[in-house]
Amino acid sequence: MDIIEAYRILGASRSDDENTIKKKYKRLLFVHHPDAKRHRGEASDDGMITKVIEAYKVIRESLELETDSSDDWEWEAAVNEEAFCDRAVYVQYRIYDDEDLPLSKVAEGKYIWDPDLEDFPFFAKSVLEAAKDVVSGAEGALSGDVLMGIFHLMMQEYVLPADAARKIGEPVGGMEDAEEYQFISYIKSSAKGADSFHEGEPVDIFLSDNRAVAQNPVNGVFLGDISFDDDALYYVILPLLEEPEVKISSQMMRLIRAGRNKNSIMLRIVLKIPQGLKDTPVSYKRQILDFLGM
Repeated sequence: MDIIEAYRILGASRSDDENTIKKKYKRLLFVHHPDAKRHRGEASDDGMITKVIEAYKVIRESLELETDSSDDWEWEAAVNEEAFCDRAVYVQYRIYDDEDLPLSKVAEGKYIWDPDLEDFPFFAKSVLEAAKDVVSGAEGALSGDVLMGIFHLMMQEYVLPADAARKIGEPVGGMEDAEEYQFISYIKSSAKGADSFHEGEPVDIFLSDNRAVAQNPVNGVFLGDISFDDDALYYVILPLLEEPEVKISSQMMRLIRAGRNKNSIMLRIVLKIPQGLKDTPVSYKRQILDFLGM
């Protein structure tokens, strides 16, 4: 197998770094490994898994890196044994530029979401399915609000906020005892509220009724609710707003004009996370049972 074919099989490019190539290799193992296919009730294709392993070896050798010969397909994420129930783990991979492989269920358990392994939309899909199963098994008809309440509680059971922030945030420096990561957020602002924009001015951010809100630190004026382009950040940043060891700073970057009464202010949020801070998995079993009337 030549190097061009190896990159094609892994769906990788020469601009990908070592971690990206390994991630793509692992995902293909999850999709094509014979044991994984049996787990999904599919026929095995040993030829494809052999090509995947060989392609990864060829690329690693071309980069003069030590070859990882492991072909273990078991899901590598941590587990929250106290989570309310199991969930499925889905992956999808693109081998050709214009062709996605079908979504594949590769594991099931109380697995913590790992941004390095699992795309957030697929993670959210799996948790929503688990929440629907829980609601469908309850006695009597339950409202959509109950379903969404259970869904949000389950999402928090499967996310380690500090760990996820370290993986999806943009590193911007730090000190010996802490790391700093940058995130982008927005304040929805009316035409009148746009008068509050001053580039570079600091903004206070805090939680109110399970929402992140922004406030002028000088006069205490409420500036608006915080929103994110990446839905994962709602489950990463919001819990860290309540973590006393995490220091948070924010400043206005620019005003985005999108029409009458549709302006927004882009914010730069920096989280200062202590090196030794470790997440503690949470359990909302009691709250979920309350939603179910049990």
